[in-house]
Amino acid sequence: MNKPVVQQPTQEPTQAKKAPAPTRDEIRAKLLGKTPLAESKLITLFGMELELRQPTLEAILRARDVGDDATRAVDMIIEYAFVPGTDEHVFENSDREMMLRWPFGKDLTSLNEAIADLTGVDVAGAVEDMKSDPLDG
Repeated sequence: MNKPVVQQPTQEPTQAKKAPAPTRDEIRAKLLGKTPLAESKLITLFGMELELRQPTLEAILRARDVGDDATRAVDMIIEYAFVPGTDEHVFENSDREMMLRWPFGKDLTSLNEAIADLTGVDVAGAVEDMKSDPLDG
């Protein structure tokens, strides 16, 4: 027994109309009209929950000027660690020496991974990259 052949309609696929490209003014209004919301990540550090937020472009560029890796890392933690759900910083500059005495283990590894996620940067690789200026040929 032969199966009937079902013919498909022979219509040409409809092409979606492409939206016109945005103008310079539209692009500028979208990108410069308001500061995009920084991403954040909740982590547990030595049994306490804190919120890490994405650093700004300015902070990343200024970190290049800090010659010491330890100072650079602690500065970023002080500046971008918050009491969860608030704008209150967890740490102050006076905490710097105590932070440098933290034991390096899974907690600091988790902190490092969270920073890498928020910045989209391989932190270990970035330290090396920050030592050289990509504009120097």
